[in-house]
Amino acid sequence: MTIVEVLTEFAGSGGIGVLKPGASLADVSQRLGPPQDGEYFPGRRRKSGEPRNVRYGDVRLEVCCDILRAVALSTGTGSVDLPSGVPGETEELPSAVTAAQLREAFSTAGIRAEEGSWPEPADQVTLVVRHCPADVHFTFRRTDSDESEGSGAVLHSAIARDTHHVCR
Repeated sequence: MTIVEVLTEFAGSGGIGVLKPGASLADVSQRLGPPQDGEYFPGRRRKSGEPRNVRYGDVRLEVCCDILRAVALSTGTGSVDLPSGVPGETEELPSAVTAAQLREAFSTAGIRAEEGSWPEPADQVTLVVRHCPADVHFTFRRTDSDESEGSGAVLHSAIARDTHHVCR
C-alpha cells in the first residue's frame, strides 16, 4: 500500500483502517492490540475530563470516554509507521505527497475535497473532506510562495477531529 492509497482511504472513510472518530478504543485494541502512550508531554498530569492521547505507530488518537475523538497523522518527517492490521506491528511508508497527487487520487476515487475556507498562513493549503462525525483536514505546506493553487505543496498532516463530542 502507498501513502496516497492510505490517505485516499482516510478521505473516503474518515479514518485510517479501524482508527476512526467515533470508534471504541476497546474495539480498536481488540483488533490492533493495546495502544502506545501518545501524550505530547509524558508525566504531565491531565486535568479531570481532559482527553488522553495514545498512538498506533505514527497515528495519534485523542480518546475521551473510551471513544476516539481525533485521528491524526503527521507526514512531515519523510516516512510514517502505520498499523499493519497485525496486533503490535506497523508498516513504514514514505510519506511525501503533494496536493496535486492527492487531488488527482481523490478525483479518481470520486471524493470531493474543498479548499479550507478560513484564514491560513500564506505558506499553507488545506483540503477538507466532509464526514460525520468528523471532517478530514489535509494540511500542506507550499514549497513555492508564488504558487496560487498549492499543487506542489507537500502534505504536512492529516486529521479528523470530532468537535461535537459531549462527555457522558
